[in-house]
Amino acid sequence: MFQLFLLLLEVVYLFLAFKTGGTLYLIVAIGLGAWWLYELNKDVKKRSEALLTDTIQKVEQHPHTRYIISSDYLSVLMLDEYSNTLRILEREEIENDFDKKEFDFDELYEIAIVEDDNNVALTSKGGVHGWSLIDGGAKVDIHINEMEESSEKKEKTNEVKKLILKIVVDDLAEPIVEYVFLDNEQEIPKELDEYKDIFKECTKWYQKISVIIKRHEHERKIQEVAIKGWT
Repeated sequence: MFQLFLLLLEVVYLFLAFKTGGTLYLIVAIGLGAWWLYELNKDVKKRSEALLTDTIQKVEQHPHTRYIISSDYLSVLMLDEYSNTLRILEREEIENDFDKKEFDFDELYEIAIVEDDNNVALTSKGGVHGWSLIDGGAKVDIHINEMEESSEKKEKTNEVKKLILKIVVDDLAEPIVEYVFLDNEQEIPKELDEYKDIFKECTKWYQKISVIIKRHEHERKIQEVAIKGWT
């Protein structure tokens, strides 16, 4: 209400400034405009902080050791190392409660960083002998921490709209789940500091889940060797 009052005053003084040519009216109008913007930004910040606090309270209800909340507060990627569980929380609207998808660590088969439908990194169980579902059945020849781009990708634009983590899980109904780090209508430069920060965070989560995939692959191989030794 106070912001509306300031805006109306600004309009009045702008009208007087243009009507009379008075410099004082113009100065007052500019001052009122700056005050209105300050109050508006303060209100937006308060609402954002309240929304973040409410979202965190809902997220904290789920067991976890670490998590990340999307910028629109509609999805959460979560790890619980005590129960060996990955969770993805999603909701359609801010007012809604989160729907939950969860998977045991040994149900994670692949993970990829995807920029505009192009895989820039991929880790899969089975190493070079596996086949990637994310890549549409292509042979997997990418190991953890390998971020080399193909010559074709290097020739492509240095702008991007989407940055997504795709994870192949043991679920016939929905074998590929996603966590979106960026989804813009307009492309943004990859050299932008904002995008570099987002990509860095995405890479951290890719590495964490890659380690989980490889760790459980190693444990499975040890179990297979132990079983063979008893037979």
